[in-house]
Amino acid sequence: MNSLAVGLAGVLMVFSGMLLAHHMQYTRRAATLAPTGESEIPALSKASPGFPAAMALFVVLLSVGIYQSTGRFSDWDKGVLDDNIDYLVAAEITKGRQAVDQMPDNEIALLNLAHSYMEGGMYRDAVETLNTLLTLTGEDAELMGLKATAMYYRDERAIAPETGIVIARVLALFPEEMQTRMLLANDAYFKGQYAKAIEHWQILLTNKRQAVNHRAINNAISKAQTKGEL
Repeated sequence: MNSLAVGLAGVLMVFSGMLLAHHMQYTRRAATLAPTGESEIPALSKASPGFPAAMALFVVLLSVGIYQSTGRFSDWDKGVLDDNIDYLVAAEITKGRQAVDQMPDNEIALLNLAHSYMEGGMYRDAVETLNTLLTLTGEDAELMGLKATAMYYRDERAIAPETGIVIARVLALFPEEMQTRMLLANDAYFKGQYAKAIEHWQILLTNKRQAVNHRAINNAISKAQTKGEL
């Protein structure tokens, strides 16, 4: 997508340059003809009549060339997921790794790196980073909830036995923990277990320690109730 944007920008720049050159050619020609008393309209009609067609053909050919190098016409119906990480997220991951290399025991640096990994879909790396962080902090319900979420997505939206153990420990420490309750509610909802999802969201609404978006949770509950009645 980035290369396509660059290519299109190049097309626009070339097109603008050619248009400017054509305009300058017309201006010079008009200035030359003006002393003879000829009007500017005949000058315009005499200035390279095939130029617009040639310019349009050039833009079309250049666009086709860019599409062939960046487009996906041959497999448009394959539904292949683009696994490339956005360059801004990749930059954050690189920055986070450098920070951790410089300060291996810095809890904030490790947490930021874990978040960057999760944003980039690198859940296995996020779990490893959170494991390192938990060795420094000891048992922390919020960090363990974040770890459980990373494990869930690492395992392709499945609560594996290992993840279940982490979740159970989190709920023993902090029953309303936001990441964990959101994980359980969303998992139940996507499985069609609407009553179970509502139960987790309702427990989440009692959370006084974390910033919970009550409006969003209530909307989710209403939606689940509607689906459960169908």
